[in-house]
Amino acid sequence: MAQNKTQYDFRSTLIDKKIIAAINNGVIVLDSDLTIHHYNKWLEIHTHMKEEAVLGKRLTEIFPQIKEKTLLRKIKTALRMHTPTYYTATVSHYLIPIKINQIENSHFTYMQQDVSIIPFDEENELVALILTDQTNMANTNALLAAHVEKIKELNEQLLKEKELTEIQHKQLLANSRSAAMGEMISMIAHQWRQPLSLISTLLANIKIKKELHTLDEKSMNNSFEKIDETVKYLSETINDFRDYFKPNKVKSEVQLQELFGKSIFFLKDEMTQYNIAYKPDIEDDLTLYTYKNELLQSIINIIKNSIDAFKSNDITSDKKITVQAKGYKQHLCVMIEDNAGGIDEKIIGKIFEPYFSTKNKNGTGLGLYMCKVIITEHLHGTISIESEGNGTKVAINLPYSL
Repeated sequence: MAQNKTQYDFRSTLIDKKIIAAINNGVIVLDSDLTIHHYNKWLEIHTHMKEEAVLGKRLTEIFPQIKEKTLLRKIKTALRMHTPTYYTATVSHYLIPIKINQIENSHFTYMQQDVSIIPFDEENELVALILTDQTNMANTNALLAAHVEKIKELNEQLLKEKELTEIQHKQLLANSRSAAMGEMISMIAHQWRQPLSLISTLLANIKIKKELHTLDEKSMNNSFEKIDETVKYLSETINDFRDYFKPNKVKSEVQLQELFGKSIFFLKDEMTQYNIAYKPDIEDDLTLYTYKNELLQSIINIIKNSIDAFKSNDITSDKKITVQAKGYKQHLCVMIEDNAGGIDEKIIGKIFEPYFSTKNKNGTGLGLYMCKVIITEHLHGTISIESEGNGTKVAINLPYSL
């Protein structure tokens, strides 16, 4: 009886169903026992279940495949911390199973969903689950991965050619750049996913508070400030990637600390995901006059190679990539070192050969080869690699000016 009264009070005094029905997101209101108190029109349409059929039931009775312990933990965290918690489509794929058929050539059977868990009535331990359809973005990423794989297959076909002419050499450079671009676009998507989810959550929170007549000016202004900051971050991120892909053959002054900071910015999410520590030791004010984007591409390739080595060798602890840079009279020296398992002495002499890869079908074998071409032929420097025990060290020597 107490539960029914809670449902009645909640539904009659807090929710304007007509407004929530217009939101292009799924909205479920649950208590800390996963009992359903509201189930909006969007969900009725997509799950083919009416609200009256699910009210008062536990969510896991309706959708038994939901990981109950995980959901309960996230709800308790949201209520305890007074802040939203999330599921993301890239990790969990979906919470509520909704079959899709509207996307042509879809890689998925079920709608991919971001889910925000928002506390709004802590006294009654009530939270709102906001479901956002991310299937189009997930499908685009899957198609992008297929295109990158196709580029790798094309690069493997080039291996069959008996002679590498100058035209073929330029084509290899272009193909390597295209493969890097594919990975960079994936990085852009990864960099943008969390800020976009935050904006979506803030807007959904504003809508719900407005509908519940709990929206005050201070809360609204705080949300708008967060949205503004997040949009600026998105703008700065895309500008950074755009600058990287500019066909820039103009020499410029390069500040080495800034250049490595930029390379780690592109790779930081992947390094964080695999718990890889980055430890720089770069002399202050170390600058050179060179082709900035080509040097940046080489550094990213080398560090990305270390990250891939950690993944393929299944290193579980104390993972780190260290960078040392020192200036000498005629040149500067950069040392990039990892403890990702080392390189077998039988193959270390082939590392800089075209099409040689230790990644089987997952690698093109062009990354380190392109680094050597860029550093030796374009930047007039030298590059070498050595491995001992669990560690690998790449040494780059560059002139201060071209």
